[in-house]
Amino acid sequence: MSTRAQLRRRVADARRASRHADHNSGRLGGRGGRGSRRESGAALVEFALIVTFFLLLVFGMIEFGLDYNDYIAVRNGSREAARMGVVNDVAAAPSCTLNGVAVTPPANPTSAPDSTNALLCKAKDRIGLEESSLKVEIVAGVNPGDTLKICASYPVHSITGLIAPFVEGKQLVSKVSMRLEQTPKFSDYSAEGTIC
Repeated sequence: MSTRAQLRRRVADARRASRHADHNSGRLGGRGGRGSRRESGAALVEFALIVTFFLLLVFGMIEFGLDYNDYIAVRNGSREAARMGVVNDVAAAPSCTLNGVAVTPPANPTSAPDSTNALLCKAKDRIGLEESSLKVEIVAGVNPGDTLKICASYPVHSITGLIAPFVEGKQLVSKVSMRLEQTPKFSDYSAEGTIC
């Protein structure tokens, strides 16, 4: 075989190898092939799915943290109110809204309705959440040693709306019972819409 024929054969082999490499590079995602576009499109879809799931997870944790913080406020505030109730600490109560009506208890309540309003306003103040949505109930005994129950309920809110379908209509509820240390100056009270 002549040198010229060998050279032609090598060139033909090189062309075949080049065509075969171009064909495979298109399938495997080499530069400039259709496969690289397919892979970048798949990567974009995967990224969109992962980012969506990640954002749902992050915002879900934020929502849960905020709602749990509200629950702690309801729990601690109702416990403080119960403690004030069992020792008749109803003086110097702040103003509050009860059933849509602004109430300002006297500095030193003497009647049962004023003392009840004062204890309710102190409970709402100690809880510290939006008063119009917060409901407080008092169930009191009449003698020292009887049980005083303070129950507070507050609706769960969704800030971003992501968990709204799961928490719609749900309430954060806290019930605290303590023994009366003194004869109560206040009486029972149940707010409209209380779910205790």
